Amino acid sequence: MRAWMGVVLTSVVWALAGCANSVDDLQPGQGRGKSFVVSGKAYDQIWQAALGAMAQDMTVVEQHKPSGVIKSRVDTGKVVGFFIAPTTPQAPSYTITVMSRKPMESRYIDRDWEPTVAEDFLRRLGP
Repeated sequence: MRAWMGVVLTSVVWALAGCANSVDDLQPGQGRGKSFVVSGKAYDQIWQAALGAMAQDMTVVEQHKPSGVIKSRVDTGKVVGFFIAPTTPQAPSYTITVMSRKPMESRYIDRDWEPTVAEDFLRRLGP
């Protein structure tokens, strides 16, 4: 009986761990989320606007300017990733990708990205 309870408990822990959300699950190039192109701006301008947008009503939990990655967590547990490519100072254009995952969902990236992040980013970036 004791061995059986150990198996059940281990199974429950593994099942819950598989449903947990991690900012590490958000990676660029997964073909999910919302992407758009920004032209006529320097990388530093884009980074500052992105950082501000990702801090609006969220907590930034990871930022790495050299790789163009900002990840935040919403109070509800949702995680949001913001990816900038390329990361060179003066590229002709930059591809921005925003994606999110809701808590307790499968490992597939949520297509319901955070539209307010993209809108706030574009507003902060200006014309």
